[in-house]
Amino acid sequence: MFPPELLMLFGINVCVILSLVTSIFDKPFPLAVPYVFQIVALAGFGQIYVNYVFLLDFVEARFWCSLLYLSAATVGVVSVNLYIAISKKQLVAAGALLGALTLPTVSLSLFLVSAYSNGLAIYVPPFPIVPLEVLYIVFPLCIVILGLSILVYFEPNMLKKLAMKGKPSRQTPSRFIPSLSPTDDTIKEKR
Repeated sequence: MFPPELLMLFGINVCVILSLVTSIFDKPFPLAVPYVFQIVALAGFGQIYVNYVFLLDFVEARFWCSLLYLSAATVGVVSVNLYIAISKKQLVAAGALLGALTLPTVSLSLFLVSAYSNGLAIYVPPFPIVPLEVLYIVFPLCIVILGLSILVYFEPNMLKKLAMKGKPSRQTPSRFIPSLSPTDDTIKEKR
């Protein structure tokens, strides 16, 4: 059996994903929406702290707090989808969001709540042990990718300029080169 805070962690992940989605597709959403989802995700971490400090012996209270937070995150996903579909009348985007985010979130939430309520243990496959030395490669790579993405955000043509800088310029030769003209060869042969 897993702790009820797994429900809350899933809700936190949903809020972070919603913040990312609403900030990437910022045209249909008001400016404050991604920040609201980030604040809700931070409130989830605060609720996990409260659960472990004050509600450690009360498993049912921890479950209901986690279920309430997961329900709020699921309602957030559904409301974002309905906002795009009804208010902005972008049915194609709403359909894509429905298939990519809303249905998987709702079904996984129902599965987690059902598994916890019925006392089922969720199988987690064993993950390989990754040595800490990999972090020396991953962190600089992440910093380089972040730097390039910031550069491309502020100057979109910079990658084209960098890519073309290393390549030699291709100049097309003219079609008529007097030294290779076939008529010149025939004239010289006749003389």
